[in-house]
Amino acid sequence: MNAEHVRINLRYDRDDLRALLRYAKAHDLVLEGRYDIRMPPRLNIWTHTWSNPGCRAESSLMFSLEFDWSTAALMSVVLQPGYDWAIFLDELARLERASLGDVVYGKSRCEPKM
Repeated sequence: MNAEHVRINLRYDRDDLRALLRYAKAHDLVLEGRYDIRMPPRLNIWTHTWSNPGCRAESSLMFSLEFDWSTAALMSVVLQPGYDWAIFLDELARLERASLGDVVYGKSRCEPKM
């Protein structure tokens, strides 16, 4: 199976995007988190922390998110094989809730029904 590349345009408030990426950087793989920030900025989300050799060996890349600073937008997502859109939205909701205190675009798979 091949990874699926999805072009999107989810615009964030510039301060929110900074906070989201700052949170991800503070929870980097080497700091026992699940995120890996690369340039231009690209955020990779992994299945496990790399807190020990066993976790690192079993960890796999789930998603790569590419952002555009000039528009403060999430421009594309690469979904690795075995991970679908619902799982991505759940991971995005977790990241947004942790970094912003609220969910902007993500959606939890286990949200309570009203």
